Amino acid sequence: MRFLLQVMLTSLVCYILQQLVAPWTVVLIAAIISMLTQTKTSSAFLGGFAAISLLWMVKATIIDVYTNSVLSAKVSALLGLKSTILLILLTGLIGGLLGGLGAASGQQILKIFKRKKGDFYRI
Repeated sequence: MRFLLQVMLTSLVCYILQQLVAPWTVVLIAAIISMLTQTKTSSAFLGGFAAISLLWMVKATIIDVYTNSVLSAKVSALLGLKSTILLILLTGLIGGLLGGLGAASGQQILKIFKRKKGDFYRI
């Protein structure tokens, strides 16, 4: 349940804030939301990966459809990709890695602050 909550919150907040601020803020948003949902680090990574990957692939697909693939065909040719679908998948992979690493970092930062007193040597 927390996983789905993390995916939906991350996607929704990132979609809204990407209209206003720079795209790199998805890392910070994924970290903050993973701190709030308090899942395991691996689950936080997968949640951030899924949320941002799906968001960026949907946005890239919508832009691709509305522009009749003019820009994405040129960028695909520059990158040596055979089709625009591969470019959309690459966009999702990059966004997913950013979101996943941001969410995992958020969980690790949360673990630093939640350490119990006298628990100095345990990793």
